[in-house]
Amino acid sequence: MAAPILVFGHKNPDNDAISAAVGYAYLKNELAKRAGSDAVYEACRLGGLPPETEWILGENGIEAPRLIESLSEGQQVILVDHNEALQSADGLDAAEIVEIVDHHRLGGLVTAQPLRFNAKPVGSTAAIVAREFEIEGVELPRGIAALLLGAMLTDTVITKSPTTTDFDRDIIARTAEAVGVDPVEYGMSIFKCRSNPAELPVDKLVNADAKEFELSNGNKVYIGQYETVDLQAVLGREAEIREAIKGLVADKGYQFVLFFATDILAEGSQFICEGDTDFVNRAFDIDCTGKSVWMPGVLSRKKQVAAPILAL
Repeated sequence: MAAPILVFGHKNPDNDAISAAVGYAYLKNELAKRAGSDAVYEACRLGGLPPETEWILGENGIEAPRLIESLSEGQQVILVDHNEALQSADGLDAAEIVEIVDHHRLGGLVTAQPLRFNAKPVGSTAAIVAREFEIEGVELPRGIAALLLGAMLTDTVITKSPTTTDFDRDIIARTAEAVGVDPVEYGMSIFKCRSNPAELPVDKLVNADAKEFELSNGNKVYIGQYETVDLQAVLGREAEIREAIKGLVADKGYQFVLFFATDILAEGSQFICEGDTDFVNRAFDIDCTGKSVWMPGVLSRKKQVAAPILAL
């Protein structure tokens, strides 16, 4: 029997990275059965389960994807919710990428073979995956639909994020109807099931949803986001957070680490930065040196935070 083709999202996976992997692996296995192929697709993950993902998986009786740390030479893989080597599995350069499904900027990957690249400038990879079920005429099981819907809602911050498009709204509405839930109520229940930020270990708070990026000067930076309905609980730990991200700057050699806590209800984010804060100050015309800064309307790392930084 051939080795399974691994389907996985980025390191420090968020709800979208894991949910899209589970949903797309299911779809690919159904398509393989339809075609009479013996190909097998396995959803995997490159880090711990976010609490909301663990909750949705448990509620729907879906097994958590297997944790992997590296890839073997020649391993066939499908990347979801990312397309940058820095954010992917160790050993990716020796693996064979057969597909990418994503909603982010192009991150410089080069492949030896042609591949299927399904990228859309929309609010979540889960929405792209849900649409693929419709395009292929494959029935979307209620459990997988609930999982994908949860990822659509967390990645678009219940459609409040500026990354949300009409494509997302349409898919969310249809998927919510199929699951039998109100999308706003379902989205709030998912956010509320996250760990209490006052009790979460600081390393998990800072790294829960963080990604590495490479600047035009070749230096690496680390940008982490924590979405919450209790911003004050996060800000009460600012001193701890600063020490943790100072440690990341020192240990990893990042030009800077930017952590921002997003208040879902107030629709904005609080920036906390260590390292080369002057760079961040220039990017956003703020002063975050030694103090946190409230950024009204900032909800999206991809569109409102990473993009201005990477443009410099």
